[in-house]
Amino acid sequence: MRILLIEDDEVLVSVLLQSLTKQYYVVDVVQDGQMGWEYSQTTNYDLFLMDVEIPKLDGISLCQKLRQKGCTTPILLMTAKDASSDRIRGLDTGADDYLIKPLDLGELQARIRALLRRGEVPYTPVLEIERLRLDPSSCQVTYDGKQLELTPKEYSLLELLMRNPSRVYSRGDIIEHLWTFDDPPQEETVKSHIKWLRHKLKAVGAVDWIENVYGVGYRLNPQKAKQGRSIQNTLREAAPEASTKFKIQNWEEGGTDKGEISLTPNSSNLVNSPSVVQQFQQAMSGLWNQYQGAMTQRIDILKQASNALSSGNLTSELGQSAQQAAHKLAGVLGMFELDTGTEIAREIEVIFTQKGDLSTIQKHQLLSLIQQLGDLLNFAGEKTSHLSTSSVTPSSNSRLLLIEPDLQLGEKLQQLALAAGMLCEQIGTIEGVKNYLKTTSPDLVVLNVDEVGTREDSLTLLAELAVRTPPIPVIVLTAVDGLLDRVSIARAGGRGFLVKPVTAMQIWEIASQILQKHKNLAINVLVVDDDPLILAALRPMLEPWGMRMTGLAEPLRFWEVLEAIAPDLVILDVEMPEINGIELCQAVRTDPKWQGLPILFLTAHRQIETVQQVFAVGADDYVLKPVVGEELLTRIIHRLERNRLLQTFSLKDPITGLRHQPQCSRELQQMIEQAQKNRYPFCLVVLCVSEFRRINIQYGHETGNQILQRWSRVFQAAFRSGEVLGYWGNGEFIIGVSGLTKTEVNDRLCDILTTLRQQIFTAPNGDRFQAMYNFAVVEYPDDGLTIQSLYQVASTILS
Repeated sequence: MRILLIEDDEVLVSVLLQSLTKQYYVVDVVQDGQMGWEYSQTTNYDLFLMDVEIPKLDGISLCQKLRQKGCTTPILLMTAKDASSDRIRGLDTGADDYLIKPLDLGELQARIRALLRRGEVPYTPVLEIERLRLDPSSCQVTYDGKQLELTPKEYSLLELLMRNPSRVYSRGDIIEHLWTFDDPPQEETVKSHIKWLRHKLKAVGAVDWIENVYGVGYRLNPQKAKQGRSIQNTLREAAPEASTKFKIQNWEEGGTDKGEISLTPNSSNLVNSPSVVQQFQQAMSGLWNQYQGAMTQRIDILKQASNALSSGNLTSELGQSAQQAAHKLAGVLGMFELDTGTEIAREIEVIFTQKGDLSTIQKHQLLSLIQQLGDLLNFAGEKTSHLSTSSVTPSSNSRLLLIEPDLQLGEKLQQLALAAGMLCEQIGTIEGVKNYLKTTSPDLVVLNVDEVGTREDSLTLLAELAVRTPPIPVIVLTAVDGLLDRVSIARAGGRGFLVKPVTAMQIWEIASQILQKHKNLAINVLVVDDDPLILAALRPMLEPWGMRMTGLAEPLRFWEVLEAIAPDLVILDVEMPEINGIELCQAVRTDPKWQGLPILFLTAHRQIETVQQVFAVGADDYVLKPVVGEELLTRIIHRLERNRLLQTFSLKDPITGLRHQPQCSRELQQMIEQAQKNRYPFCLVVLCVSEFRRINIQYGHETGNQILQRWSRVFQAAFRSGEVLGYWGNGEFIIGVSGLTKTEVNDRLCDILTTLRQQIFTAPNGDRFQAMYNFAVVEYPDDGLTIQSLYQVASTILS
């Protein structure tokens, strides 16, 4: 964990550094508030520990500045003053806690641990993943009761990975989190710490827990290690003679091969719900059979060229065809873990690209390489002859999870889902659902809050699903139809509400509507590559992660398809017949409509000239063939996140972070259209800060902005069920709510309005005051048929 210490007392700094580093925190130290501000803008910290009386920019002003910029990092203030007014000012400006000097170091450590537990990621006092246990208070790590003796850096590295077990950290990320600016290491140092941490984990039984995502970084993934060993052992016992071996590179230090894994048609039956990795492996096994003929044709072209070369009859056309065949084989063989085949194909391609006659040595080398490549593919083909595409688990467009003990209801809902080409699974307990969600992410959940556990546990699960990334919509089934029940479920994040008894058809009708809306939010990816095998192989890489892929093998139809599907991201191959990817990228960048469209290139070329060329025409990134799934996914997600961040800045108010008026109006109008189509109520809430102009004049705009930011956070925490939140300027907040009547919305607002009334603000001159509000709730269609007419009625009520 990384802490920024802002303190100008050298003696106190020395004491605090010694105390904090003993607890394995990484600590950066600055002596004034201005430098603290600059550090905060360039580095992600887990906590700010700052004195109130520091030069240039005092602690309270720095705290206020951080909060105004939307920083949510915990802040712990230290002050020598025991005056209640100073403590109140500090807390009102956004500090999370304070300590009075002289400091009790034990209390300081306890308060830091408490603040870190309140962060955006729910920290627990003791981190536990299966049998691995890390206690931050004692800095002890055990696995299955056995203690690990770790160095401070190994401890910090393991803590970082355990706090974020699903996140992939690059070496640069790890350096940023675990080393100070004064002592930056080389990236090889990170590699060394990873190696020794793996060694110590392996010594106590946690083998292969740290996964190396090739080309991206490291993450903690005990499930993969366990799953790989389980599948391998089961297959070895069940059908050793029928298994096809694909080499799997375990990209540890030095990149050496560490072993093999066997895949058979029945590997999907080893677990009840195949993981994304298993689905991908099954799909690739089927693709090998499906496209083995295409790869054989490419080998035949190489053999024809080889025979022609031997007899001295190699034409330029056949040589060009052989070069293209080798190029395509180099791009796909590695995707089937045939890395040796990729290297051989690359060598063949290089020889065919040389101008002039080949020497006798080059001819012999070429003939030998083609023979090796043919033998390799024949061997792989013989081993996979028993596989059929029927062994591949079909990729469903959507996955519905029913949490309900009624098996008869589940069976009927599964029939409806199956008829729509969708996968529906049923689990009867909350505990079973928690285990399921560790490996699978459904597109929609139907939850019986009364019969699968306590109601409190069900609502907790509902809230957890609502805040997942991406959020999972939930339809709630309940036997109780009270106003408070509806409000509590909406507050927890429910997207649908049905009162039992209920039929499978009623559930399906609402589920279809929500899934259609959810589907519209999926990421659309257009992939253009003249090799159908590449297109087929990319689909199982992308679609399990919520990406809808459109494959195009005819580059001349590119513009037609681009306009038709309006993708979020385009992937282009560099070399294609008739028109290549670089020319397509140039065409896209000349059209104002598509200038901001993210474009990634796939290429088997490693030459710097090719890389420079793709970036020169406007590419955002490139990925080398053969494609590594994790690397491609990470690059796509990073590019989309950056693109959406830029779009967010253009669609949201910079002070509140809520939608600005034009964007908010568009989304509210869409909500009205949906309400009209589905015949459910829609309400518009207009809430204004009273005398907002007077507050800005009397106390300054920074104080006014503080009110807007704090109220915005209250609204965002309270409305998480698909409502539209906007800020229209002049202290005016707008909320659009679907599915609730005016009476229900007023009831839901009660607690929120109480929270707003309890907010205390401190002006720069020390005055403390409460900001008041006026609000109105209007309902479609009773009060108006458009956003403008509803807004006019609300404004009349407010005036």
